[in-house]
Amino acid sequence: MCGICAVMLENCKEHFPIGSLLYKMMESQQIRAQDSTGVAIFNKETNKEFYKIDYYRKINGVYCSFTEKVSRERLASSMNQLNKDPDIILASFAKEMNLLKDVGLVRDLELKYKIKSVLGTHGIGHLRIATSSRVNPYNAHPFSTTAYPDMAVVHNGEITNYSRLRSSLELKGYRFFSKCDSEVIAVFISDQILRHGDIEKANYEFINKADGPFTYIVATSDSLALVRDKNGARKGIFGYNPGNKDYPAFWAIATDLSALDSVGATHYIETPEPGKPKIFYNQIKMSSICN
Repeated sequence: MCGICAVMLENCKEHFPIGSLLYKMMESQQIRAQDSTGVAIFNKETNKEFYKIDYYRKINGVYCSFTEKVSRERLASSMNQLNKDPDIILASFAKEMNLLKDVGLVRDLELKYKIKSVLGTHGIGHLRIATSSRVNPYNAHPFSTTAYPDMAVVHNGEITNYSRLRSSLELKGYRFFSKCDSEVIAVFISDQILRHGDIEKANYEFINKADGPFTYIVATSDSLALVRDKNGARKGIFGYNPGNKDYPAFWAIATDLSALDSVGATHYIETPEPGKPKIFYNQIKMSSICN
């Protein structure tokens, strides 16, 4: 099955090469999946004047990744133009998020994007083994959405009522760009945040309406949420690294204990209750998680 991971710096205003931590955690779980890999890393020091639109364009039968920077004034027209092109698959739009994914192993992602040097305050990673859709760059995780900026999801498991959830969201006007059941999590959570503005409530809504065995992590510009299905059928654990002269203190989330061990996040290891989201915020303090 797939491997997922995440890192959140503890109450830290400085940026750190989060990519180096995610790389170690993904490498330790590589045995789980070898089809594709990806990360989404959040950096508040990025240019706030422009949105970044990530997309794939089909060229000579091959989908190649592109990024376009647009101003707020041009955002709607640019998105509309890209949406109309049948050879384009939109992946995300963001101000603070750097989403990098492709087929292959985590070392291949490092060779192409140098992910170990990517700075940020928090981020998520994924290792995929394909079960419900083809192996290609746009079916790799993390999944984002063009409905809401700076949001991404990594997922391990199966959403068995995926078709019904997708149809209900399409009736609301949302567009999907893949056949992967994980994309419905990103669109569903985005819809709920737009309606209620509450990440915890959004995840409870998904837990109540989704069927199947799943664990996923949702990342926004200021939070991470670790979510397990009501029956706890898929693993998900978190731990704490108090920091030292080389590392700031941080929380880490993963599928396997080996991933936490690879980055020294072996303090206060816990598994969240099934059906109860565990939320980590950008200015989090250790005491707020342990209580």
